[in-house]
Amino acid sequence: MGKTSDRTSNELYEALKRKGAGVGVGSGAAAVSSDLGGEALLALDDTERVKVLSPGRLVVKRFFRNRLAMVGLIVLIVMFLFAFAGAIVYPYSQTQIFYKYGYLNIDYASATERTDNTIYLVPGGPAVSSTIAHSVNSYVLELEADGAVSKGFTGADGVEYTVAKLGDRIYTLSTAHLIDIGIYRPSGPVATYNRMVGELEWSGEALDDEFRDAAIAAIEEGASGFELRGVGYSVTGARNRLTVTRVDPEFYGLSPGEGFAAAVDSSGGGEFEFGGELYRVTSNGGSATVSRVGETGVALIASTLVFNSYDVGASFSDEFRRNALSAVYGDGAFTADGAAYATATIDGDMFITDEAGAVVAELSSYSIRRYSGQDTLSISFKVAAQDTIEKMLENNATTATFIHGVQDIDESGSSVFDENGEPVLVDTVITVTRKYTGEFVLTCDQRTYLIDIYASPTMAHPFGTDGDGMDILARMMYGGRISLMVGFVVVILEIVLGIIMGGVSGFFGGWVDTLIMRIADIFYCVPTYPILIILGALFDKMKMDPYRRLVWMMATLGVLGWATVARLVRGQILSLREQEFMIAQEATGMRASRRIFRHLIPNVMPQLIVTATMGVGEVIIYESTLSFLGLGVKHPLATWGTMINAVTSSVESMIRYTYIWVPIGLLICLTVIAFNFVGDGLRDAFDPKMRR
Repeated sequence: MGKTSDRTSNELYEALKRKGAGVGVGSGAAAVSSDLGGEALLALDDTERVKVLSPGRLVVKRFFRNRLAMVGLIVLIVMFLFAFAGAIVYPYSQTQIFYKYGYLNIDYASATERTDNTIYLVPGGPAVSSTIAHSVNSYVLELEADGAVSKGFTGADGVEYTVAKLGDRIYTLSTAHLIDIGIYRPSGPVATYNRMVGELEWSGEALDDEFRDAAIAAIEEGASGFELRGVGYSVTGARNRLTVTRVDPEFYGLSPGEGFAAAVDSSGGGEFEFGGELYRVTSNGGSATVSRVGETGVALIASTLVFNSYDVGASFSDEFRRNALSAVYGDGAFTADGAAYATATIDGDMFITDEAGAVVAELSSYSIRRYSGQDTLSISFKVAAQDTIEKMLENNATTATFIHGVQDIDESGSSVFDENGEPVLVDTVITVTRKYTGEFVLTCDQRTYLIDIYASPTMAHPFGTDGDGMDILARMMYGGRISLMVGFVVVILEIVLGIIMGGVSGFFGGWVDTLIMRIADIFYCVPTYPILIILGALFDKMKMDPYRRLVWMMATLGVLGWATVARLVRGQILSLREQEFMIAQEATGMRASRRIFRHLIPNVMPQLIVTATMGVGEVIIYESTLSFLGLGVKHPLATWGTMINAVTSSVESMIRYTYIWVPIGLLICLTVIAFNFVGDGLRDAFDPKMRR
């Protein structure tokens, strides 16, 4: 206090000296000076005295003489420039993802031993139902289990079939040709006639218009029956509802002779003989299809063999595959798609050659494709992969490697070709891993387009990139924006609510004061962190938009923190409302609201400014802690807390990514300490008696 008084006296003395130096040296002035012992008359008018002794100027001077406060102010200015101006100048945004081309161990291909037979129907062969075709695998397994070359069985449709093994992994399904000759309909109800609507209601399948006309005509005539196409029908029933019944079984089609319908009726379904021919009855709902059994023929060919083309990307028609499979264990020659081919077996491997003797395909038991499913691998790669897999199976190994050429990819991600347009291959180590499902996965290192995650600091990215491939410096800037914005918005909200509640409470007193202070006590008792954690979990459940989540978080922090400001304002107003100037204002009839906010609150502003300045740092700590716990601002918005949380999941990550979380931690510490320095400086400037 003594130093402050001396400093003020010195300022006053210097002002008086400057005043005296500016006085004129006329005769009158000289006389006065002579009367005063040779000293000039020195005096300050009211305006100059206010300039020298202004409280505002004194506060500013005391603040700027506080070195720690100035350090804090400079740090805050730098932080604001870094967060707001830097983000404008810096070329990257907080959500911009960066990519690079690099080598990555990828799933290059997969290999599976084909165990399910592929079905190829033989054109012109006997027809088989889809149920029988889909059951071929089961029939083949039974055949292999019995160790037989062929085996006959009766299908679910009652038809006799034969499965035969042409050779390793190639099978045929044979049955007799069936020639449909007509439809058999047994005796029984056919339709019901309703006189009210004049229509026939069919009991089973609907018959033709000829039958409908004949039946309605007989009913209208009152006949007890009628005959159509040599088949008798009876009409029975009540007046308005009559039933038409087929008296004799009917065969509709090319009848082999008289009495055929009776033979079908007596057969009871299945097969029967008539006129030296074999016939088969196939039930079809209320009627049945009658077919003549012809010669036995091959209906389909089934095989687990895979056709690997020597021309990458080429495909083969079903005709080519079917005829090739038939010829492998036959005479070896076949035609398909208008061209002639031949099959050959060399050292147990089966090949297909064209007329010129060039190999066009190789038959394999393994399906080897790119991991994406495309059949664009070269035949040499497939052969090398299959040889490696077979050795693994012999040695009961789970992993193995082989070297093969893989097409090179340049830094732009494009495939590399030579001057002749041929792909440039790079010898690459291919690792084959056997999975428990029986699949073999082939992996290798290949240049590919990658997100540039956790890149080390470079000229382009001074602090590197994070786990999402985003520039850390850019996110530090934008994160500073949010952290500072949260601090100021929350503190302003606390100040506004605190001024209103504390001002009303302190001015009116009585039951109003009691009510508001009890409400403040309730907010004092509310556990801030548990409430914020619960709200964070609720926002996660609601999948709230990051910006809405930020607004709700600021509002919650502001509402939970107003009680401290309200108590401060109330205490100051209680001491100020009895002052003479307030009594004078009341005597003039000034409204209560004007007295509170025009005269009382301005006198509390110094304490509020100090409280607000120091409170900003506390709010920044709150926000950073919540974001660090994953309950604050969410991705993709950046805050200093979320950025630290992204790299502190384990001790290993903290050590590896020190260059990420240490600078961010320093920014938080510097910002909070700077606000505290400025707050301490403002407190000492407003009230020198508070100096320690």
